[in-house]
Amino acid sequence: MKLDYSILENFSIAAGLGVTVLDASGTALYKSALYIRASASLQLIHATLDCAEADRVSLLYGGYQSKRFAGRYVFLSPSGLAYCASMPQTDTTGNALAVLAGPFLMTDYDEYLEIDVCGRHTVSPEDVHAIRESLSAIPIKSPTEARAISEQLFVCANYHTGPRFPAQVAPTLGYGTAKPYPMEKEDELLNAISIGDIQTASALLNDILGQVLFHSDGDMDMLRLRVVELTVLLSRASLKGGTNIDAILGLNYSYLREIDALKSTEDIILWLHGVTRRFAQHVFDYADPKYVDVIHKAIVFIKQNYADKITLQDVADHVFLSPSYFSKLFKDEVGQTPSSFITAVRIDISKKLLRDGSVRIIDIAAMCGFESQSYFSQVFKKAEGCAPGHYRKAYLAYLTQNNVTSL
Repeated sequence: MKLDYSILENFSIAAGLGVTVLDASGTALYKSALYIRASASLQLIHATLDCAEADRVSLLYGGYQSKRFAGRYVFLSPSGLAYCASMPQTDTTGNALAVLAGPFLMTDYDEYLEIDVCGRHTVSPEDVHAIRESLSAIPIKSPTEARAISEQLFVCANYHTGPRFPAQVAPTLGYGTAKPYPMEKEDELLNAISIGDIQTASALLNDILGQVLFHSDGDMDMLRLRVVELTVLLSRASLKGGTNIDAILGLNYSYLREIDALKSTEDIILWLHGVTRRFAQHVFDYADPKYVDVIHKAIVFIKQNYADKITLQDVADHVFLSPSYFSKLFKDEVGQTPSSFITAVRIDISKKLLRDGSVRIIDIAAMCGFESQSYFSQVFKKAEGCAPGHYRKAYLAYLTQNNVTSL
């Protein structure tokens, strides 16, 4: 039965999100008014980041993944934009359809520009400004809102046909009549992840990978596709074990980017084993909703490495989170961004060194991880209201005036 696009248009208005329907080739059969409104911003982002084709493929694949997960799927595209996906049965022509709501963001505009645009691409200030100006057409939704939107999209997409999705569909892509995919081992693997049993999960993954490698027959694109499917399944199992959905969304986004860079079978196997360990470990690491241990590890890492050129990516990697999600989590818990905290640590250490009159200011800049003395002076003045040299003079004058050797 053919989709009723008026239902989807009404859903788009109610949700405040664009809606599009894709056929099996990824061609848009329908675009809501809000989706058309967001198109100019999408085109600008795709052109600037050179990710139009990657985004198109990810949208279609998101539709197929929604079928695997009972018609409801939330994911991040390569451009860093989020979508909800559902897949009804078929239209009257027999084409499989992907119904998508989006794009939207699950971080604020500044974080998106800093992390997903500037942090991952070489972009001119003019391009960044142009993207910023266009982002008003792309709404921001919380993870809770995204889950609710996903549920409602499923209802609207299946308004006529009714929900006929199984809870999980056995993978068939690329397997033909050969030995069936070891579904029972996949179930065991997911159970092992959900209880944090890393040793059992690794052994089961080896068995599954053997079948995947056999049936992919050296086709790297097919192998990557199966690895993406396994990664999504592992993330769902980690969610079942108690991991926060925000963390999983961030990890999936990071992993999808990493998969494209894997060039050999050996690289993929090693990478997937690492992913398995991370998802299993998350079951334990994130049982505390306040993520105290994660923040503590990040702060210790920063304080031990402030003298080096550490980045947001470095700190996020240390605690096994995506940069965008880690940045949001850190800001929520600490009250400032990771970058601001790193700067504050460096300024605090520099003040202690400035109070030691024997250390040259130019050496202090390098010892505290600043790129140059001029940049150190600029940051210090912004934080303390005076240049490093004036701070030292004022401190020494205070000691002299009060006839003390040090504080």
